[in-house]
Amino acid sequence: MGNDVKSTAPAFPGREIILYEIRQALGRTAPGGGSCLVVEGAAGTGKSELLRLAGMHGEASGFGLVAGTAVPLDTGAPFSTLRRVLRENLPARDYALLTDRQTFDPLAPVDRIVEYLRRTTRLRPLLVALDDAHLVDDLTADALRNLIDASASLPVLWILARGASRTPGHAQETIDWLIREGAARHRLESLSPEAVAEITAELLGACPDDDVLALVARVNGNPFLLNELLVTSLSDGRICVQDGVAVLLDAEPAPAFRQAVVHHLRGLSHECLRILDAVAVLGPRFSIHEAAGLLGRNPVELLPLIGELIAASVLEDEGPCLSFRHPLVRETLYDRLSEPTRTALHREAAATLWREGRSAPTFLEHLMLGRRGDGDGLTPAAPHQEARFVPPAGQVALAARRTAPSTAPPSAPYAELMYRTTLRYSAAQVQGLHGQMVAHARAALRIARDHGDRTNRAHHQLWLAIALTASDEFDQAGEILAERCDPSDHVALPWVRPMWHYHRAQLKLAAGRLDDADEDAVEAVRICERLAAPSLAVGPLALRIRVAVHRNELTEANRHVDHASRLSAAASGAALEELSWVTALLHSAENDRQSALDTLSRVYSGVPKRPLLLTREPHAGACLVRTAMSAGDSERATAVAEAARLVATRNPTVNSAVAAAAHAEGVLCNDVDRLRTAVSAYRSGPRPLSLAAATEDLALAENDAGARSTAIGLLDEALARYKNHGARGDALRVRKTLRSLAVRRRTRGRDRDLDPVEGPRARWDQLTPSELRVVRLVAQGLTNREVAEKLFLSPHTVDSHLRHSFTKLGVTSRVELTRQVLTHEKIPPAGSGRADGLRGVHENT
Repeated sequence: MGNDVKSTAPAFPGREIILYEIRQALGRTAPGGGSCLVVEGAAGTGKSELLRLAGMHGEASGFGLVAGTAVPLDTGAPFSTLRRVLRENLPARDYALLTDRQTFDPLAPVDRIVEYLRRTTRLRPLLVALDDAHLVDDLTADALRNLIDASASLPVLWILARGASRTPGHAQETIDWLIREGAARHRLESLSPEAVAEITAELLGACPDDDVLALVARVNGNPFLLNELLVTSLSDGRICVQDGVAVLLDAEPAPAFRQAVVHHLRGLSHECLRILDAVAVLGPRFSIHEAAGLLGRNPVELLPLIGELIAASVLEDEGPCLSFRHPLVRETLYDRLSEPTRTALHREAAATLWREGRSAPTFLEHLMLGRRGDGDGLTPAAPHQEARFVPPAGQVALAARRTAPSTAPPSAPYAELMYRTTLRYSAAQVQGLHGQMVAHARAALRIARDHGDRTNRAHHQLWLAIALTASDEFDQAGEILAERCDPSDHVALPWVRPMWHYHRAQLKLAAGRLDDADEDAVEAVRICERLAAPSLAVGPLALRIRVAVHRNELTEANRHVDHASRLSAAASGAALEELSWVTALLHSAENDRQSALDTLSRVYSGVPKRPLLLTREPHAGACLVRTAMSAGDSERATAVAEAARLVATRNPTVNSAVAAAAHAEGVLCNDVDRLRTAVSAYRSGPRPLSLAAATEDLALAENDAGARSTAIGLLDEALARYKNHGARGDALRVRKTLRSLAVRRRTRGRDRDLDPVEGPRARWDQLTPSELRVVRLVAQGLTNREVAEKLFLSPHTVDSHLRHSFTKLGVTSRVELTRQVLTHEKIPPAGSGRADGLRGVHENT
C-alpha cells in the first residue's frame, strides 16, 4: 500500500461558508456591478488556498482571472505589487507607464488600468485576487483604493486577503477604509475538529485512527500546520496506511515539519521572534511580567509586540496569562534552541518565576533544567516528577538570594545545601512524609540562619509551620504563625505575606475556628490583589469556599468559586486540587452529585500516586470516597482509600493521618469497626471538624447495622460539635438525618430564639466580635468608609464583615440590619458570660 499524499479537496472542509459567499459574490458580479471582499486570517489559516479555489470557481463561471501575491520587499518599491500582478495582463504601453519614472504621473496608471478594465469586462467579467494585500507598497495601496472605487459599476470582483497581524501601515489603512466603505469582511478561524478529521482522511486517503486524530489535534485547527504535519509524518514513515486505516507509528513530528513551522513564522518581526524564543522556555502559559523579566525589559515595552503576536494568532489571551495558540509551535521553537541557550534561559526563568511568586513545580523544573551539565550528580527527572504539585511555600530560598538586590550572592556551599534541602522537602511533601517534612524544614531554617539569611527568614518559618500543621503539631505551628509577619524581613519575597495569612487561616480552619480562618483568608486575598499576583489568591479563595459551605452560606461560596475560577489559569497544581475539592463540596451541599464528581476528575486522576491533597486536608479522603461511591464509581473510591492508607503508613505517629485512613476505608466499606477506629484516633488529635465528620459517618454505619440508639447518640455528639464551631451547614445536615430517624427536638418561644441553629437570637450570637463592631457602627448611620476609618480597617474588610453579617442575620438592607441591632441589644443574651463579653466589646467600640 502506498503512502502518497493526495491534494486537498476543492471543497476545503471547514471553509464551506466563505466559499459559498464567494460564489454568491461571483454570481452578483457577472451581470454587471463590482464589489470587494476582504479575507482575514492568521498565517496558515488557508487564505492562499481559499483564493486559489476562488479563482477556480471564477474561471469555471466564465470570469477572467488576475491573481498575485504581495511580498515584504514590495513595501519599498513604488507600484511593485501592481507591476508584478498586471505584467502579463496589460498592453505594453499601459505597463510602461508603471515603470517609466521619467514620465511618471501618479494618476496615469490608475486611469489606464481603469480603461483596461472597461475594455476587458466588455467581453467577460473579471476576478482580481490579491494575497497578502497588507504588504503592498504605498502607491499600490492608493491605486487599489481608486481602482476599486472606479470599477464599482463594472463586473469586477476584488478579493483581498490579509494576515491577522495589524501592524500599522498605509496598506492596512487602505483595507480598513475599503471595509468602512462597504467591502465585505470575512474572518478565517481555526478549523473545527470535524473539519480537521475530514481533511486528514482526505490527505491520507484512509480513515485515521485515534492516535492520528490525537496528533493532528495538536495543530489546533490550523490548515497549514495540519497539511505539513501529515505530509511530513507520512513521508517520514511516522504514519502508515494499513487496510484502509491510517496508523500512527511515531507521535514525534518529523524534522521537516519543524522547518515548516519556522517558515510559518517568517512574517513576524525580528523582535517578535526573539520574544517567542524566550517565552517558549517558560512553558505553554506565562504572564507578560514573566516574559519581561526573562528578557530584562519593561513590561510596557513588550505590549505592542505581544499585541502583534496575539493578532497573528501565535499567542492567545487567557485572562491573566498568555499561551501559545499552537502547542507544536512552542515545541518547535524550544527544540531549535541550542543546549547552552536553553540552559541559560531556564536559569533566568527560575529567577524570574521566583520573583513573580510562581508555584514550586514550575520553579523547580526551571532550576533543575538550568543546572544540567553542572556536575551536581542529581537526576533532574525524578525530583521534577515528585515536586509537580508542591505549593508556593516549598520554593527554594537560594533563588531569592540570587534575585534580591540588597544581598550578595550566596556561597556555592550554601546554594548547594539549600538546593538539596529544598528538593528533599518538596519530595517529602508530595509523598506525604510529614516527619521528613519537619526535619527538612528545620534544616532549611538552620542553614539560612547559619548563613545570615535574614531576608528569607519568614519564608523558612512558613515552610516549617506548614510541616508542623500537617504533623498535627498545632501549638508549635501556631507559635510560628502568631508572630507578626514583618514585610521588611522579606522584601525580595513579597508572596510570603499573603501566604503567611493563608497558612495561618488553614491552621485556624483545621482547629475549627471558622470565622478567624475566614478573616485571615480575606486578608490574604486582599494582599494578593495589591501585589498584582492574583493567581496566589486561588488557595485563600478555596479556603473561603470551604468555610462558606461549613456555615451554609452557599451563595457566598458560589461567588468565591467564580472569583477563584477567573484566577486559576496561572495557579499551582496544589491550589487547583484544593479548589476542585472545595467546589465539589459545594456541589454536594447543593445535592448536585454529578457536578461534584466531574469537578474532582483532576484529583482522582492523581491518586494513589500523588496524595498531596490528603496530606494537607486529611479528612478529604472520606469526602472523595463518598462522592465516588454516590456515583457508583468504586474504582476511584478504592484508589482514594489506598492513598489515605499510604499516607497513614508513612506517618504512623500522626493521629490525623491514621484517623483519615480508617475514615476513608470505613466509608468505602460502611465498616463500623474502621469508623470507630477513625473516631478514636481523631479524638486524640486537634481537628474537631474532622472528628465531627467521622462521628457522623459512624452514626450512619451504626444505624445501618441496626444500632439506632447508638446512632442517635453519635449524631447528637456530631451536632453539638458542629454547633460549637459555627458549622451551621453541617449542623443542618445532621438535623435532617435525625429527623429521618424520627427524632424531633422541637423548640418553641424563647427556647427557639436561643436555638443555636435556627433561632434569631442564635443568628445574632453567631456574629463575631469584629462583625459586631461593624454592624453597630453601620446601625448608627456610618458609611463603609467611615466605619473603616473609625476601626482602622480597610474598606474591603468592612465590606466583607458586612456581607457575612447580612448572611448570618438573613437581612438584605441596612434598615433591616439596624432593626436587628436595636432588637438584640435589648435582649439579654443567654448566659452571663456571653453578656459580659458583649458588654466588653460594646464598651471598646
